[in-house]
Amino acid sequence: MTAARPVVGGADSVGFESAAAIDVVDVTCSFGRVPALDDLSLRVRPGTVVGVVGPNGAGKTTLIDVICGLLRPSRGTVRVLGEDVGLRAAALRARIGVLPQETALYDEVTALQNLRFAAALYSVPHANARIAEVLELVGLSARARDVVRGFSGGMQRRLAIARALLHDPPLLILDEPTLGVDVEARHQIWAHIRSLRAGGRTVVLTTNYLDEAEALCDRVAILRAGKLVAEDTPAALGARTGRCLELECWEEGATKLWEALRDHRGVLRAEIVDFGLRVYLAVDASPEDVVREARRVCPVDGFRTRSPDLVEVFRSLTVEGPPT
Repeated sequence: MTAARPVVGGADSVGFESAAAIDVVDVTCSFGRVPALDDLSLRVRPGTVVGVVGPNGAGKTTLIDVICGLLRPSRGTVRVLGEDVGLRAAALRARIGVLPQETALYDEVTALQNLRFAAALYSVPHANARIAEVLELVGLSARARDVVRGFSGGMQRRLAIARALLHDPPLLILDEPTLGVDVEARHQIWAHIRSLRAGGRTVVLTTNYLDEAEALCDRVAILRAGKLVAEDTPAALGARTGRCLELECWEEGATKLWEALRDHRGVLRAEIVDFGLRVYLAVDASPEDVVREARRVCPVDGFRTRSPDLVEVFRSLTVEGPPT
């Protein structure tokens, strides 16, 4: 019996497959003997913002390249907006807006000239009006005639988003949209992404910022070593991994606790922190049992349990080995 593939954005209607904005099926993509993607399946519902997160080398950018038709998988199929990417990659690029990690702007000319060149490339109708519209959307109308070389990193990212939107694509692929920008620019870009969702566009973004995924995304897909290890809403991901138990104790006691509890039944992961030990529990684990075991090892000054945030869910699913 074949396991159901993860459906990002929900799966509450019959015939969803035909309506999927993106349908990745059993995809493997290898470089030499190392699989960058390993039998990965994922579907994305139209009109949602989906985050793809994972450690460096998990396969995030490879997945984006496969979806965009820039890289052919070793095995499996990818359908985007109802089309087979393997057969229709060139035609699909006109329907996808892509923000790569490197903005690849022409920095010796103005923002306006950058967008005019892109408009000609995509044969954008009523180009001047559309350029004015996207510049307004990303807050760069007043800087349209300024040379891009003088733009800050955040302004360049916003201009690159404007370029990705220029041909009015229904699907946006954003690879690290806030990479290298300051806090103010980051929140401006977040606002632009929220406005895209409000306008009915599908957005897939990769990010190394877990707070970004939690703030923006309807659903989050977590990759590790080319595999999809979890996919759900941020809230459901937190519920899936059980409670977080925090034990207060002296420094040497924390080390003893880590050694005693790391293999305890129901403990997914334990890490030494400044106040003592933080323990990630399985859904069916009993915090009281773990506390009793801890008190057999050393004095525990206090403890508390809480729901994990997305950062902690990510760590429990992707980080292996001793604590740092």
